Amino acid sequence: MPIRAVIFDLDGTITEPYFDFDAIRTEIGIGKDGGPVLEAMEKMTPEQRRRAEAILLYREQEALAASTLNPGARETLLELRRRDIRIGILTRNRKCNAMAIAEKHNLTFDVIVGREDGPVKPDAFGVLHLCRSFNVTPAETLLVGDYLHDVLCAKAAGAIPVLLANHPRAPEFVQHADFVIRNLREVLQIIDDKNSIEGSKS
Repeated sequence: MPIRAVIFDLDGTITEPYFDFDAIRTEIGIGKDGGPVLEAMEKMTPEQRRRAEAILLYREQEALAASTLNPGARETLLELRRRDIRIGILTRNRKCNAMAIAEKHNLTFDVIVGREDGPVKPDAFGVLHLCRSFNVTPAETLLVGDYLHDVLCAKAAGAIPVLLANHPRAPEFVQHADFVIRNLREVLQIIDDKNSIEGSKS
């Protein structure tokens, strides 16, 4: 099937890596082996969770203020728009922060799904929600992200997982990805190659 939509992770994918999640876990009191931050927070007492949420929100605002785009991000989004390919954002961050990133860097996303909208990655919810919004199937959709949650989410939903290998832990996640890229511009080549294959079948 030709690619009709591309879903991007936000932090570390559209924007350059910034968060030090080990440091955030320590600050919150989870511990480095405490697992993903959002899931760990679900097990806290109400008081612990309020404190953890305040810390996380502060760090997210800090990341927003310091954000810079990953190489190729702007050019790739503009070319997808030119080709009339739908663009989604699926983030474990808040939707308002994704909107603020778009405004700060003059980007346009068709639909944003944040953590307040439903189960977070690696749950398939966000991909399926975006595909319904775009009237496309998961098989016609790339999910581009830099972390394990992204590629597992794509697999769970039946979308095509693309790993952006722009950090030292990327080799741990390669086995779960259909494609591995080092620059977002490579997304366009994946689309060209898949659409060329589809065209040769018709």
